[in-house]
Amino acid sequence: MEGLREAVRRIGSIQADPLNVVGRSQDLAALSRVDGYRPDLLERALYRERTMFEWGGNLQIRPIEEFPYLLPKIRTADYQGRRAAFQRSHARLIARVRREVEVRGPLGSRDLSGGERVSSYRARRETGLALYHLWWRGDLMIHSRDGGDRKYDLTERLVPARFLRSPPDAECERHLFRRGMLLYGLASASELLAVRRTSSLRPVPARGLRRWVEGAEKDGRLIRVKVRGWRGPSWVDAEDAAFLETLAEGGTPGPWTPISTSTTAEVVFLAPLDIVSARGRSKRIFGFDYRWEVYKPPSRRRWGYYVLPILLGDRLVGRIEPQVDPATGNLVVGRVWWEDGIEPASLVAPMTRGLRRLATYLGAPGLTLAPLSPPLFRASLSRTTSPGA
Repeated sequence: MEGLREAVRRIGSIQADPLNVVGRSQDLAALSRVDGYRPDLLERALYRERTMFEWGGNLQIRPIEEFPYLLPKIRTADYQGRRAAFQRSHARLIARVRREVEVRGPLGSRDLSGGERVSSYRARRETGLALYHLWWRGDLMIHSRDGGDRKYDLTERLVPARFLRSPPDAECERHLFRRGMLLYGLASASELLAVRRTSSLRPVPARGLRRWVEGAEKDGRLIRVKVRGWRGPSWVDAEDAAFLETLAEGGTPGPWTPISTSTTAEVVFLAPLDIVSARGRSKRIFGFDYRWEVYKPPSRRRWGYYVLPILLGDRLVGRIEPQVDPATGNLVVGRVWWEDGIEPASLVAPMTRGLRRLATYLGAPGLTLAPLSPPLFRASLSRTTSPGA
């Protein structure tokens, strides 16, 4: 459990998604970083121990220690004015739903009666939208889940009192900026502006960015860097400068040393919404163009329904389309695509270890290989992944 908490603290947050093909995105993100990870660890952290919480339009899982810094943002966040508009038009309904939760305890949208039907992916009735609204503004937190239905309870009943008191706004903004920089690593000017806007408690105009950057550099909070082959400068958080220097010298920062195997000895199948590839980050930093296409119509998919990036060492070397056979429970490797310059024959051993780890996580009794390309790679992989190999 401590490994999971430390992983989420270092990443900053993990984006969640309910779809489960070979594990939910949040579970695959944890599996790629935490030796021996199991899905029940995340459920325990979120809904029993309360050491993590969920919030955000694109749902993010964060350590509970982040809550006091995020609370001012939660109180003021308003996506295109929709929160204020819903508050004005549904004030009585919002107050009634909050009272019901206060009196009855944890409730989901199915537990509430009344309210008109609505066309929204957030809820089917206005009462469900009121629950979502109360969660969005911080009155409620997610207590548990009943299938796909969220159960909400009062924030003060779920979050320890010490986390309900926020530091001064300036300290919150500095902390949120630091966490935002983790999403980009080496931020461009436009990404730096995005981090500023998401971490600030007030509107941030683009025209003041240059002056702000110069001040942050002068204060030693940001360091400007030039990456060979990139257009324009990038910036790194000053707290990460030592890591960057170690990497530039060909070393590995101490905190990054694996406790079991390494990504050179065993490939890692990255989660669809992993910080490495989300928001187009992998294309800019690693030259690896990845988009999760599961919610696209089949005609608009370039690769496939549920395709994961393959990490080997510090390179994204390809893509894999894994599935679970509903009849046998076997892990099925549908297709694999390699990046230019990659020799699949050299990846048999690390691919074998990666597939075995994923199969163990899924509880799959066996492994089924589709007609992978090239045939020699498939034959070699088949020998090393067969039972008893």
